[in-house]
Amino acid sequence: MTVTMSMTSMPALPSKAVDEIMTRLDERQRISSDEIVAILKKYEVAGDAEALQDSYRKRLGQRFMAAIRDEAGRREIFAAGRNYVIVDCCNDAQELKAIRRRLQSSVNGLDSSVQKVGGRLQFLDRFAPKVGKEAED
Repeated sequence: MTVTMSMTSMPALPSKAVDEIMTRLDERQRISSDEIVAILKKYEVAGDAEALQDSYRKRLGQRFMAAIRDEAGRREIFAAGRNYVIVDCCNDAQELKAIRRRLQSSVNGLDSSVQKVGGRLQFLDRFAPKVGKEAED
């Protein structure tokens, strides 16, 4: 599997942690968020308060998993319950259907948001044509 990672806004992970996560993914085509937390903890990846460390590490692991992309820029790995799975290696139709439902829900939410913003833009174009043009001048 050839992947690229887009981690521009993500704090740097220790390369040994990245290697260990990628090795587990290569071996089992999945990794749980708890395993990611344990690996990041092992390499002393930490936030500010000890009480928030597991939450911080899970969030960091989620961002890392989301950054793994194929040559076309599409995500390779998605959450399926408490695990992350490589889509091209997943043979569990239920997991894939759950991933698709969650993605479709996100798309629907984004479409709704686009419509809301578009509606507001139409309103401004129709009833307040000068609003926003002052900033452009």
